[in-house]
Amino acid sequence: MNFIKYLNNIKLFLFLIIVVIIIFDLNIILDSSLSNILSSLIYINVLTLITTVIFLVIGYLSQKKKYKILFNYINNQSDEKKYAITDCFYKIIENKVNEHEEELNGLREELQEINDYMTKWVHEIKIPIAVLEIISKRVSEIEKEERLSKDINIEIKRIENLVDQALYTSRAGNYSSDFLIEEVNLSKVIKEVVKKHKYLFIYNKIEIEISNTDVNVLTDKKWITHIIEQIIDNSCKYTNKFGKIQIYTLKDDKGTQLHIKDNGIGIVPQDIDRIFDKGFTGENGRKRTKSTGMGLYISKKILHKLSHNIEVVSSANKFCDVYITFYNLSDYFNIT
Repeated sequence: MNFIKYLNNIKLFLFLIIVVIIIFDLNIILDSSLSNILSSLIYINVLTLITTVIFLVIGYLSQKKKYKILFNYINNQSDEKKYAITDCFYKIIENKVNEHEEELNGLREELQEINDYMTKWVHEIKIPIAVLEIISKRVSEIEKEERLSKDINIEIKRIENLVDQALYTSRAGNYSSDFLIEEVNLSKVIKEVVKKHKYLFIYNKIEIEISNTDVNVLTDKKWITHIIEQIIDNSCKYTNKFGKIQIYTLKDDKGTQLHIKDNGIGIVPQDIDRIFDKGFTGENGRKRTKSTGMGLYISKKILHKLSHNIEVVSSANKFCDVYITFYNLSDYFNIT
């Protein structure tokens, strides 16, 4: 609360003082018997104005203190309750604060229950997925059913990817408490992801070229593995049969760039600036596959918190290059 706002709040009181002074002065000036005390009248007016200003300043400081006490109390910075504007006003504020706190606590409990359920569901759904993998292997032993086995494996991997995405999305609200910053070898992470998605490469006859990835960076291994997996999965979705995916790193003064580049259908110009928006699927996502529009959104969110960066360079029907920048000087203390 500044002084101008304070004066605006008491403008009726100021107007009253001015009116009283004018009436008093007019009475003295119009009274012929008092016309000789004009100098004393000026002195009285000046003294009245000075006294008014002093009381205005005192009142402003007192009001400011009360608002500060009230503000601190609302923001849980102080337990001081005395003289907070008025007792009645204080009680109204206290009731409202308590109502909102109860509502927030209820929402927190509901979100925690949803998060616990999602985590439990993800772990339970992995059991039938594992059973399906065993069945798929048995089917593959039958020569005539080899194609069916490949189709089953593709769908299993797709289900696994969606399940993992659900798990990581449910954790995205409190991901900062889940970070473990350590030195991670990108080559090992990439090989794990490629091995996990080998059926996608084999089934779609996609060539993968990995070069110059034996680089160590400071990051969270679990999250960066999930993000790389999301990017490679997208590359497989939007790359035609007999296509090619290149994975490599480049270094500059700022840090290390991990590039995942494919020669697929690319991204149309009108979508390139929106691909990291929440729920955005774009033209390719609507036509080619049932995209959720959450993978890149979560990836961008996590990488930003990790002090990394993600960018996309693409040309429609030519290529798509997604690259993550691991900066040399990241403030990892802010992460943890």
